[in-house]
Amino acid sequence: MKLAILGPSQKFIGYTTERLLEEAKKESKNVELIPVINVKLKTYKGIDAVYNKKSMKEWDYILPRIDSSRAEIGYPVFRFLDAMGVNKPYPAETILLAHNKFLTLEVLARARIPVPETYLTGSKSSAKEILDKQKLPIIIKLLAGFGGQGVMILESEEAAKTAIDTMKTLKQQILIEEFIPNPGEDIRGVVAGDDVIASYKRIAAPEEKKANIYAGGKPTTFKLTEEMIDIVLRSARAVRADICAVDMIQGKDGLFVTEVNINPGIKGIEKTTNINVAQRMINFVKSEIKS
Repeated sequence: MKLAILGPSQKFIGYTTERLLEEAKKESKNVELIPVINVKLKTYKGIDAVYNKKSMKEWDYILPRIDSSRAEIGYPVFRFLDAMGVNKPYPAETILLAHNKFLTLEVLARARIPVPETYLTGSKSSAKEILDKQKLPIIIKLLAGFGGQGVMILESEEAAKTAIDTMKTLKQQILIEEFIPNPGEDIRGVVAGDDVIASYKRIAAPEEKKANIYAGGKPTTFKLTEEMIDIVLRSARAVRADICAVDMIQGKDGLFVTEVNINPGIKGIEKTTNINVAQRMINFVKSEIKS
């Protein structure tokens, strides 16, 4: 198995990439970390993506760690890899979808997957018209972001209008999302291929509505229902990702998918569930190489 993990440089490697490298090296000596910023794209008598003077066609599988900060670089690299027929868990288009919160929800909605009522506008006046018709609290989000960053849960109309003014000052599009009342919890399922390989629940810290670990959420073990498993797998297929995490909220009117993360961190879920998530991801990669 000749595997490359495409993402950060060694200097910026985090827990998840470290764990994937660790598990991959148990299976093969031919495992390499490729910083996406160092890939050379060449157009001359065809196209090629090159790293260390080697075409990336030489690797059996490219396992990406492309977060929002690397999406702009990762997208053209993936377009080349798509055209070159390189084996990987998702196409270039998925990078654009998954790192844009509204495009993700749009694709899920078209696939008849339940999502919160959500609006996108570039106009401050239109945003305030939308706000006038919504119940408070309301959520306003940046289109990109991770770890709960760029998500504002606003309790008053005054605070929401101030946030809209700030977004336009920063020349940001305005994403307004329905707030789903729940006990400050969200549910995550991690997908590899046709299987949900791990799941857990995150519970918000006291006085905090966001359950994300970065916002102080507490992880706890949780087994998905059959309905949840179906929604998680359908969401992964909708964005065309073989490896991803799907986040859901359980509201009084049912389940709602809030995000599909193609660059999920696994530290919290591994330590909470004692499941070797990295190993399960690498096992999926092995099966893809053999197929």
